[in-house]
Amino acid sequence: MKYMIKVVIMIVMLLVATGCSDGKSTVEYTSASGNYSITLPSTWIQDTNITNGDILVLYSNEQRDIIISIQQYDREVAEDTMGLDSLQKFEHFYKTNSIVSTLYTTGEVDEVDYSMANMKNVIAEEVQSKSNDNTVAKAFCVLAETDNAYYTCTITGEQKIYNKNIKNLKQVLSAMVEK
Repeated sequence: MKYMIKVVIMIVMLLVATGCSDGKSTVEYTSASGNYSITLPSTWIQDTNITNGDILVLYSNEQRDIIISIQQYDREVAEDTMGLDSLQKFEHFYKTNSIVSTLYTTGEVDEVDYSMANMKNVIAEEVQSKSNDNTVAKAFCVLAETDNAYYTCTITGEQKIYNKNIKNLKQVLSAMVEK
């Protein structure tokens, strides 16, 4: 019973955080592996062409103004095959091998105080980088760990759209559910 009350409270908080109290419906987007999920407005688009079942990629619209990318790494596999036995080692791996590694090498990085429900440890940073056409790309990058897995969570977008939406998206991301 206590679990159900927590779930109902979390759903209500998500509805308020994403602005869905004005009649917009939400959808629980789940990774193909079924290991975790995130709840967003139903207008978001899930990339179903991802072949790795541990990756979830979502777009705010057809133009992909904002992209959310979440990947789960089995903790035991990461430790055994890559020697990643701590969140700090996983952080180094992520910053040099991820899709946002270029942002890390060319941009400005600021640490962010951030927490996520049900995660043991969390590292969060905001990365900003100018492109050749003078647009500014921003990314909110989170590394988190549970007893079972490491997670990379990245929210990216052009500065103007990113800045307008990041506060609500941070709240939604903080309630990601490991199953």
